[in-house]
Amino acid sequence: MNLTNNRPLLIAITTALTLIISIVLGILFKDFRATLLGFLLIPGMLVAWRNPRLGLLIMLIYLPFSGTIAFAWAKVFVVKGNLIKYTNAYPLYKIAKDAFYIPALAKMLGTTDALKKLSPKIKPFLIALTILVVSLLITLLFVNLRDPANSSFLRGLIGLKLLLGYIPLVLCGYYLVQEQKDLWIVTRLLIILIIICCGLCLIQYLLLNQGICARNFTLSEVAPRVELEKFYPSILDKTTLKAQCFVGGSLLYNPGRGLIRLPGTFSDPWQWGWFLISSSFITYAAVFSDPSRRWRVISGVAIALVVLATLVSGQRIALLAVPVFYLLLFLLTQKYNRWLVIKLIAIGTISTLVFTQISFIRQKWADLVARWTYSPPTNLVREQFQWLIPRYLSPFGQGLGKASGAARSFVSEDDQLRLVEIYSVRLLYEMGWIGFLAFMAVTTILTILTFKACISLKTPSLRHWATCFWIFILFISFNPYYYPLAVEPVSIYYWLFAGIILKLPAIEAKTLARESHDLLD
Repeated sequence: MNLTNNRPLLIAITTALTLIISIVLGILFKDFRATLLGFLLIPGMLVAWRNPRLGLLIMLIYLPFSGTIAFAWAKVFVVKGNLIKYTNAYPLYKIAKDAFYIPALAKMLGTTDALKKLSPKIKPFLIALTILVVSLLITLLFVNLRDPANSSFLRGLIGLKLLLGYIPLVLCGYYLVQEQKDLWIVTRLLIILIIICCGLCLIQYLLLNQGICARNFTLSEVAPRVELEKFYPSILDKTTLKAQCFVGGSLLYNPGRGLIRLPGTFSDPWQWGWFLISSSFITYAAVFSDPSRRWRVISGVAIALVVLATLVSGQRIALLAVPVFYLLLFLLTQKYNRWLVIKLIAIGTISTLVFTQISFIRQKWADLVARWTYSPPTNLVREQFQWLIPRYLSPFGQGLGKASGAARSFVSEDDQLRLVEIYSVRLLYEMGWIGFLAFMAVTTILTILTFKACISLKTPSLRHWATCFWIFILFISFNPYYYPLAVEPVSIYYWLFAGIILKLPAIEAKTLARESHDLLD
């Protein structure tokens, strides 16, 4: 019997599977929140299997709200004093997005020729990726297994997944966009998500500002019972889930000490900061390339909301990067004529007025300068390399996952998990200089291939879109600070957008051929 043509039977089977698997998850994890997640994900997995493109779009929708679903809706944490303990269902919520991604990828590999079409175009990338996989397996088998810790191999598998798990999104991006209209569907979906997320962040800020949500100094009251003092570390200057407000997860709001770190709809403020940075590329690409005037206006609104959310969120890297990237994208995508000079003068004049006349923005800029002066990021980069090179630099590293926060649940009391904030240092520490060079070869070759695809485009709108996202890929590939490729949503967007850029020349050729055929007819 063909289930595809028997819709009532298909719905009945899906409902039964959802109920059974959700109940089993609740029993296995001893947490009703696992059952709740099952009700959401099982139908999503089946949808992604039946329609991979729809599955990938659902993943993009779920991604910016994953932190809100986990911490504001499901509450996968327990507060004990000022300490936070995650529930058993927490790991499931961390990997929930893969329920849309993996079935879509599997169906795509099994039923389409996308890989066959893409492979000849990216042979150098595949060679470098093969070398990277081999070096990582050597580290996993000969370094992680050598570690006496019982959880070292499981931690290594998590590290392997973090490094390689989303690289197949290059293929997904290539498959996702078949026509120009598909490109604008994806872009407009992202614009809508940006508007919603930034709007929710601004509401979060207002709730905190008006005292509707509790502030850190209010929540940090020490209990009088001496035996509970160990559960009351200070949260006056730290992000905490105890202060969770409206959407998202951990936040810090202590304006009396000049400390504001909002998570928006994500689980942590630094995650939200990278969402804002990636949103600057998406919104700028849309505002000048979308064929619809209405959507260009909507994209302009999205730019304004990104800037406002950046100002109130308190993320230093976003506060610096978002305006810089908007200016850089403007300079690199505008035609060089007399109007460009006039536009630059106008931008300079408006910026000067904004910084001198609006006290709120002047205060934010002064705070950024003060924090940069107190703790320059360059010092952190230098200190972490100085820590790494004399002690831990080796051909195959100290073990995969050993510096990954996602692997903390597999760390025993006798084991050590070292969180390294500089991504290049983290790669060198975990997989050694051989794996690091292989990884950099993968990202460098991908940057070159997407650049070639970008400059081959003749259609202005496609070329503008591709240029904006190629600059994003270039920045992430060689970013010296922090670890954006291990942070959602950048870890998703980077590989997915690369695949889309690689597909654009074929889309343009198909469009031009169709137009030529129509003219002949």
